[in-house]
Amino acid sequence: MAIFLEMFRKIMNNLKSLKYMFVGLLALSYPILNFAQSPKLGELYNFVIFTPTGALINTGISDIQGNIGTNNGAVTGFGNPTVVHGNIDSVNAITAQCAIDVVAAYNEILNTTATMGVHAAAFGEGETLAKGVYNIGSAGSVGGSLILDADGNADAIFIFKFGGAFTTGASASINLINGAQAQNVFWIADGEIAMAASTRMKGTLIANGAISMGNGGLLEGRLLSTIGAVSIYNVLGKAPQWTTPLPIELRNFSGHCEKEYTILQWETSSEINNDHFTIEHSSDGIQWRKVGTVKGAGNSNKTIIYSFKDFSQRKNSSYYRLKQSDHNGDFEYMDIIYMNSCIKNQPTLLSLYPNPTTGKFILQSANSSNEITSIEIHNFQGQKIYSSDGNPTTIDLSNHITGYYFVSVMQKSELTHLKLILKNSKNIK
Repeated sequence: MAIFLEMFRKIMNNLKSLKYMFVGLLALSYPILNFAQSPKLGELYNFVIFTPTGALINTGISDIQGNIGTNNGAVTGFGNPTVVHGNIDSVNAITAQCAIDVVAAYNEILNTTATMGVHAAAFGEGETLAKGVYNIGSAGSVGGSLILDADGNADAIFIFKFGGAFTTGASASINLINGAQAQNVFWIADGEIAMAASTRMKGTLIANGAISMGNGGLLEGRLLSTIGAVSIYNVLGKAPQWTTPLPIELRNFSGHCEKEYTILQWETSSEINNDHFTIEHSSDGIQWRKVGTVKGAGNSNKTIIYSFKDFSQRKNSSYYRLKQSDHNGDFEYMDIIYMNSCIKNQPTLLSLYPNPTTGKFILQSANSSNEITSIEIHNFQGQKIYSSDGNPTTIDLSNHITGYYFVSVMQKSELTHLKLILKNSKNIK
């Protein structure tokens, strides 16, 4: 009897061991994701631009700090005067490994569990978000300013997942505060990624499709595609690990009206080798011109408040941005802000109705004496998609994708820019 009891005990122990082995193997069959640290990038860590299959295309003059590469595609437009402070890799052992790493990184991020509540597909317009994983089951976008707040945690991770294409509006900006770092921000899209002119983007972007960044874009991060071309136009870009200590730490940049003039103010908490600031203005967020300079403090570890008065009486809303320059000539483009006109008693004489629209809308004018001579509409990439003489009865954008559009109205005495929001229910690719 004792012999049988001993045999039974051994059998049960063996069954228990097999049970734990099975559970262990089952657990290993699923990815174990721990985002106390950023997702692994492998060989991609030093790359600003990469695609396994597709061309790399540059238009205009760009400045890239980091490596670029493709494992199967042409590389065009990256010669002088464009500068690449890194390697240009094409079809070699490094790009072969990167082709593996980019798919692995995409899948790793895709398998993260959403930690934040439901959010609309459109981000930005001045909102502030805490760390976490944001999951959008459809296409999504960023317009205006989006602030990512790490709440003092330099390891805070921000992940944005889109079930379709991802786009940005003209002059959209990602701003990092309270310790947030570009190396800990990730954007993935199950489709194309298209960033409009003057987008200020932070973080690693991975598209399951082509990627484009429009005229004057600023990138602290990476443009990585799992399949598709990557094209840029006059872009200043750098991988996060190439970032040296910032010459200044900018706390804020804002503007307000004083009488009919614009007062710009910004605040720094520290400065290193800071020679001066340049203030630039744009009426459309694409073309910029210098309006003034302010001398920097050089080296400082205390709070300094700067101001600049723009005496130009601007009838229309417009954009301002800061450019900081060191004594040795190095420079850094900083925040972009949007300002309404400071001219008082100037009612809005033009409006779009309905706005937002699902496709069809009209242009309303309260001043019949200032006749509308022509209308042009540009998409978020700066491409003209519509033009007409005079003021048509109805304008129809039903065949265009959801996003921001910019309506330029020429009248006899002035040019007015209006922003249109298109929310198209059709799934147009």
